[in-house]
Amino acid sequence: MKAVILAGGLGTRGRPFTDYCPKAMIPIEGRPLVDHITRYICKFSFISEIVVVCEFDSFGNQIINYFEGKEKILGRKIRFIEDKKNGTGGALFQCREFLRDESSFLVWYADNLCAIDLDDLRNKFELADSEKKENVNIGMVITRSKRHEETGRVLVNGQCQDNVYMVRSFIEKPQINLEYPEAVGIYLFTQQIFCELLYYTKLHSSQSFDLSADILSNIKFDEQKKLYSYDIENTQKEWIDIESPASVDRNRVRIKTILNQMIE
Repeated sequence: MKAVILAGGLGTRGRPFTDYCPKAMIPIEGRPLVDHITRYICKFSFISEIVVVCEFDSFGNQIINYFEGKEKILGRKIRFIEDKKNGTGGALFQCREFLRDESSFLVWYADNLCAIDLDDLRNKFELADSEKKENVNIGMVITRSKRHEETGRVLVNGQCQDNVYMVRSFIEKPQINLEYPEAVGIYLFTQQIFCELLYYTKLHSSQSFDLSADILSNIKFDEQKKLYSYDIENTQKEWIDIESPASVDRNRVRIKTILNQMIE
């Protein structure tokens, strides 16, 4: 199975750092974010190759140059595909030729840090995929059903006077249960996803689109066309979206936990 790391994009949330470096190169514990992700994925024996989608300009070349000579260390071939700024859907669509022989493949957004057990993910996916072969299985999306808030929360009474409430209690950075599980930017797709991408390009005559907003959000999932969810909350694995160097500073404890889980 090949793993695709989407490391393109404008990185607007990471400015001013991303005015000079791609977000995938945000330093964490002395190594770029994309290095932590790649090393972790390569720990799993069923991963045969890493495909990194990034710009081929001065920004993307920072990623390409960083991995020069590291294939022997990682024990996997690293292939680079140019991100032509066509959105996340367009970036994945550009990988179609290189993934044509893969029945399924991993897709990992390069701003997500998580020690998800890929062996367990693959096993659960294969079990779900084997249940009804006549149905179309698009893949599996990794989700979380709880979120750690970065700010405090207050409970107030129901009465308001001139926009002023009486505070009943203050909760510092609580963990909340989400009404709907949140997608964390890691997917396991089958070749069916390319059918959806191709259909979009023909329908809209465009090679530029977003994987979530334009593709997944507009598919009608039912018994005939399925997408499964794998919730990391049941695995006790932490996850974080690395927005910027400032977010690294704010979440050092959680990041340290994730890095420790990655080397266990």
